[in-house]
Amino acid sequence: MTGGEIFVECLKAQGVTSIFGMPGGHLNPVYESLYKNREQISHYVVRHEGGAAFMADGYARSTGDVGVCLTIPGPGSTNASTGLGEAYTANSPVLLVTGQNPSHLAQKDPSKSFHGLDQQAFLSQITKHIEIVRTVDQIPGAVNRTFGSMRSGRPKPTLIELATDALTAEVDLPIPPRNDGIHPSADARNLGQALDLIQQSKRPFILAGSGVNHSRAMTELVQLAKYLNAPVAMTAMGKGGFPEDSPHSLGVFRSSVTREATERSDLMIALGTRFVYRETSNWTMEIKQPLLQIDADPAEISKEYPAQVGICADIRICLQQLNQALQDQPRQDGWGKQTIQLHQQFEENERPRLVEDLRAAMPRDAILAVDVHIDGYSTLPHFRVYHAGTFIYSPISVSMGIALPAAIGAQVAYPNRKVVAIAGDGGFLMTSPDLATVVKYNLPIVIIVVNDNKLTSIEGGQIRQFGATLGINLVNPDFVKFAESFGAVGLRVHDPSDFRPTLEKALALNKPTLIEVVK
Repeated sequence: MTGGEIFVECLKAQGVTSIFGMPGGHLNPVYESLYKNREQISHYVVRHEGGAAFMADGYARSTGDVGVCLTIPGPGSTNASTGLGEAYTANSPVLLVTGQNPSHLAQKDPSKSFHGLDQQAFLSQITKHIEIVRTVDQIPGAVNRTFGSMRSGRPKPTLIELATDALTAEVDLPIPPRNDGIHPSADARNLGQALDLIQQSKRPFILAGSGVNHSRAMTELVQLAKYLNAPVAMTAMGKGGFPEDSPHSLGVFRSSVTREATERSDLMIALGTRFVYRETSNWTMEIKQPLLQIDADPAEISKEYPAQVGICADIRICLQQLNQALQDQPRQDGWGKQTIQLHQQFEENERPRLVEDLRAAMPRDAILAVDVHIDGYSTLPHFRVYHAGTFIYSPISVSMGIALPAAIGAQVAYPNRKVVAIAGDGGFLMTSPDLATVVKYNLPIVIIVVNDNKLTSIEGGQIRQFGATLGINLVNPDFVKFAESFGAVGLRVHDPSDFRPTLEKALALNKPTLIEVVK
């Protein structure tokens, strides 16, 4: 087999079935093998490498497993870097595969080479693991280690760089089996300390972070909340890790309801959260009660707030251990009916009409990809989510343009589920060429573009800062004709009362559809 064939066989062994990429000469041996294996691995050509990384991210977040993108070196990697940066802050397992010039040129100045770039130096700050492959015999081990890294601990993006001569060389090598990573359980000592802390408390409060989503621990978390009668709030990246119609749910953390619950509680149980700026009000929040912190990354334990007990373990496995121990232990419930009352307060919060109509029209398991814009911001606290991987959002990097390509990745992962992207006019146009990708592969995504011909989320800050605006007014195309020019269905909404029936119509069409909401 050639190195390109070995590489693709390694991807197949790791369970890869979809790849988002832009072809280039460096990776022709890989593409040749992908062509031969097109029944096992589907390749989706993109219109921009940044879109490829966002698509791989959308695939990864919706499935909980690795998303893969392919680019040429140099400009391909730099274009993809925004998507990798987003995946890095979101802890999403995205693999970037890129080429490189022949290995005998490795010592030459990359800035003088064809598509030259020191990709390891460039991407080292936004990747968890990097493999530089210069010889064909390195390929199996590189792939195995990379997938093991992404499936162990807290996931983040990775890079595999493949020299052209490694891909064209011919040799017979064994293909490593699937690497599911390392998923440690809590050791007996730490588990005992955690149980003691829980039993000493009467009103525990649970904060669910991205680690709950990554480990798909919703069932275990629901059970823990029942055992403890504890209110549960989610971080922005944890949204989806706990069903928001549960009587224990308080929605997203740092609302007035979750602040009230936090103040009443006598123990905080933090599951897979890094305590980022959003949830901590730029780290001004105080945690006055004892903290039990459980995370798959040992570096996060007590990093931002000191934990009375810290456990480094797979969230799902650790919750199974806690639940098993708690089911036979009587405990004092200090919350009583207060948990349900707090949930009712959460439900009574007024929600924007567009968000309410969006939720009402979409099935419970539908996937929503949200861009960076005013109406998108309101989905975080107000759009109810019931399943892990069904809400894709950029709360940390805040990457404009994510919605459409992330929705593509999610729709590829789940072809039979409804997928909706919602974006402002500014964010949509950043990645709008990949509407061609939607149409090419007949992906029945509904794209909602809220159009007010300006960057509204920037406008208010400028007015407050210097009493005027600069650079926020936009010139936009006719979005309906724009969609139709690609072969998609174009619809327009002027009256808010028409939005829900229009969205229901678009979902029923089961075709690539764009809805322009005129503000």
